[in-house]
Amino acid sequence: MGRHFAYAAAAALLAIGAGSASAADLPVKAPPMAAPPVWNWTGFYVGGSVGGIWDDTRDNVYPTGCFLTSVTCGLGPAANPIRSDSVRFNDAQFIGGGQAGYNWQSGRFVGGIEGDISWTGINQTILTTKAMTPPLAGFMVHAEGVKEDWLATIRGRAGFTVTPNFLLYATGGLAFGHVQTAGAVAFTVTADTYAGASDDTRFGWTVGAGGEWMISPKWSIKAEYLYVDLGKQGDNLACTAPGICTAPPQVAPGATYQADFRLHEHIARVGLNYHFGGPVVAKY
Repeated sequence: MGRHFAYAAAAALLAIGAGSASAADLPVKAPPMAAPPVWNWTGFYVGGSVGGIWDDTRDNVYPTGCFLTSVTCGLGPAANPIRSDSVRFNDAQFIGGGQAGYNWQSGRFVGGIEGDISWTGINQTILTTKAMTPPLAGFMVHAEGVKEDWLATIRGRAGFTVTPNFLLYATGGLAFGHVQTAGAVAFTVTADTYAGASDDTRFGWTVGAGGEWMISPKWSIKAEYLYVDLGKQGDNLACTAPGICTAPPQVAPGATYQADFRLHEHIARVGLNYHFGGPVVAKY
């Protein structure tokens, strides 16, 4: 009896050991692989941007009244180039603001619309002194200033994906901003002086290009360049001493000056966008 029990116990232990070894030999399932992200440009987005703005405004100032003879009345700088002058602004400042837009993707093509508004630090005054030539004597002293508080654009965007998460695009559309200008003209020999200013919201156009990289399905970073043209701002510089401006060598209806500003800017900036997403219309 004891011998049979020992044999039975030994057989049971062998069976358990064999079962354990078989279980240890079974292959272990690998964890499921994570699905690659689907890069989708379609949908709304918002973000912010910072960068630099370079003023490239040009200003021509010239007489518009009657100097020396009534034949010159209203002929501008061609009538009296000696008393005309020009300056070019080159202020470089910080620009920063926010943007929002919508993209639509079809295959590798991505189109959309974007609006942005930025604060700019453009604020420059230029003072020049120009020597008069015969028959005039002395110097013409000319001061002009430009200040731009803010700038906004509403632009279309169109481009293509170089890789599923990297977009190259061209952009262009409406630009508008708040611009203040001021000017003054004086002479060291004659007593006539002129001054004027304007404060206006200017409208124009912009064009540029950029690149945008999706660093995750919800976030992207971008870099872009814009050229902005806000058109021509004309300031009338009225005589500050009317009795002097209508006296010889000026003749009726008197002397005035005109300052024509050609408002141009260059912008280079980087930005960060958050994408709310939309229907997936392109897979790679």
